[in-house]
Amino acid sequence: MTLKMLKHSTGAIYFSLLGVLATVDSLCVHLEELHSKLQYRQRVRYMKDYFPVNYAVKVHYEDIYRTINVTRMQNQNFTEMNLKLLWVYINSQVLETVLEVLPKRHPSRTYVEDISTLFSYLRMNVEEMVSDIEDDRVEEILSHVSDIDDESKRKSIRPKALFDNCYRVMKQLFQCDWDP
Repeated sequence: MTLKMLKHSTGAIYFSLLGVLATVDSLCVHLEELHSKLQYRQRVRYMKDYFPVNYAVKVHYEDIYRTINVTRMQNQNFTEMNLKLLWVYINSQVLETVLEVLPKRHPSRTYVEDISTLFSYLRMNVEEMVSDIEDDRVEEILSHVSDIDDESKRKSIRPKALFDNCYRVMKQLFQCDWDP
């Protein structure tokens, strides 16, 4: 390899790395507000206290994205970007499911809509990554999440548990500077 090629290659790597870091920083900006909305007190208030005791929502198995799922996928060599992409898309689907069951005047509706808006911004940030997916497993999961009909909803789960999973996986996947 010549010195000129090495300089060009190093520059390309440098700019590529800058692009990745810029993406991470822009995601962290959106995630900061999401982080504050998903604090424990708010999750309890809006997703537990305002619901009847033992209230559960029917979701698809694929909609439950927990830290253990992420760990398993990491062990199966899923890339970090694919795991983040799945987190955004799966939780967007979860928010739609929760909004479907909430009455228009429910006290939690505004809270869930605000979080849904934040996820729509996140989806815009990661939308370009969808076209770059090379892993068939990720494409399969995304197609399951988006194509499943209502009759196949088999798992009952509390809304707070869905939001707890969302928060924990966000903390696991994204290395942002969270305020204490």
